[in-house]
Amino acid sequence: MNVPIAGQTVPGPGTGPCVDLHMHSTASDGTVAPADVARAVADAGLDGFSLTDHDTTQGLAEAETAARRLDLRFLPGAELSANEPGRSVHLLAYGFDVADPDLQGFLSRYREDRLRRAREIVARLQAAGAPVTWEDVELQTGAAAPTRAHVGRAVVACGAASDIHEAFRRYLSRGCPAFVGKEPTPPKIVFERVHAAGGVVCLAHPGRTHGEDEVRRWASEGLDGVEVVHPANPPAVRSRMHALAGELGLLRCGGSDWHGPDAGRRGVPGWTHVPMRWMEEIGRRSCRKAEGQPARGSVG
Repeated sequence: MNVPIAGQTVPGPGTGPCVDLHMHSTASDGTVAPADVARAVADAGLDGFSLTDHDTTQGLAEAETAARRLDLRFLPGAELSANEPGRSVHLLAYGFDVADPDLQGFLSRYREDRLRRAREIVARLQAAGAPVTWEDVELQTGAAAPTRAHVGRAVVACGAASDIHEAFRRYLSRGCPAFVGKEPTPPKIVFERVHAAGGVVCLAHPGRTHGEDEVRRWASEGLDGVEVVHPANPPAVRSRMHALAGELGLLRCGGSDWHGPDAGRRGVPGWTHVPMRWMEEIGRRSCRKAEGQPARGSVG
């Protein structure tokens, strides 16, 4: 069945094959390996997924191999970091050519900036009295580029906060003593780079900080879609974004934003229905962006 909300039909339980298009692994700040993300998707009874690690494609090959073994549909993805003055803008890229050299160069610069940012955060934490070292952060990151989540886990591990939520509230959120911004990257730059690699871009979790006016403006600059279903999107936001996508001809996506069973996040794989047809439409649109060249991945 479908669930009508404020005059709009938003997918609900029992509407057919479903997927999760927002998931993270140890290639960024998730707590399980890419292959284990695929297994969690299968265990949840889903039919497909996209791995969307932060600013990297390093886990995609492993995730896709596992997806094929488990008979799951797979869509290559990444959650890319853009920003405007005073705020971050998270963007979900899908269906791009993973091997595109310009895209990989773009991601390499992201990773370099993450290293710069994390080292400065550690220095500010130490100045604020938190006994965190760079080695503590490296223990949390493994081979991934550092994120604030990694730093937050290091803060907890050294006893400067009781959990990661306190670490963010006390030190790491915007306006706090150890917050450090990323280098300026307007959303339009991300749209252009992903489009050049044959992919499409959706706005992540608009329910947190972004509203209709921003979606309209970014759509005029090249935004392809919006994340309708996300744990941070209350029913009114889901309804409005679902309707706005229809009005503007935008793609719809959604997912759990899952970081692993022990990551302290809301949502589990398949926590709510995200229809397979949304994934299929993203795949078709990304193929068109690539001017008829098959998108990398196994959506089709």
